[in-house]
Amino acid sequence: AYSRQWSLEDSQLQREGRWHGERRLKRSDGSLIWVQVTKRRVDAKDASAGLICSYVDIDERRQAEIHIAQAQSSLQRIIDTAPLAIALFDAHTGQVLRLNAMAGQYFGRPMDALVGCPPEAWAEANEAESLRRDLTLAMSGTDVLRREHQRPGTEADPAPSTWDVRIVTTGSVDEPQLLLVASDVTEHRAAEQARFDAAVSQRE
Repeated sequence: AYSRQWSLEDSQLQREGRWHGERRLKRSDGSLIWVQVTKRRVDAKDASAGLICSYVDIDERRQAEIHIAQAQSSLQRIIDTAPLAIALFDAHTGQVLRLNAMAGQYFGRPMDALVGCPPEAWAEANEAESLRRDLTLAMSGTDVLRREHQRPGTEADPAPSTWDVRIVTTGSVDEPQLLLVASDVTEHRAAEQARFDAAVSQRE
């Protein structure tokens, strides 16, 4: 693998007179470090003239990239396995960045039809307008936006369902995002209604 890598570098040096890439080198204490390497021929026309090499320490940047990738992977695992409907939206465009299967169930659409698209592309006009308005309100506010929505039934279960929905801003200042988390509270609301009806009956 190393000889093939060197062959590719040498081939580019022969063609262009310079090579640029990243390498992981070993320090004198045995620890590894990421560096950005630039190699340039002293004389582009003379392959025997030698090379000028520069090395820039990018270890902290690479470690940060690795940590970010690990955090994103961990977040995706949480989203996929959580017993909640979870969807992440781009705050500027409203596009769905990621979601889990339960979010697809909540929106009543296949997951593939949602990812990368704003609400207007996959929801009815009234639903898209309502969701867009809630996303805008959540983005402009400082508190968690809370809503309770009725969702229509499906072929498998034609009874409508009640969902408790929370939307909160997340992400960075440069790339703000909105996290929607919804839980099915149909049974809970039915139990509350039953207790209320029983209390009213007792008073009568």
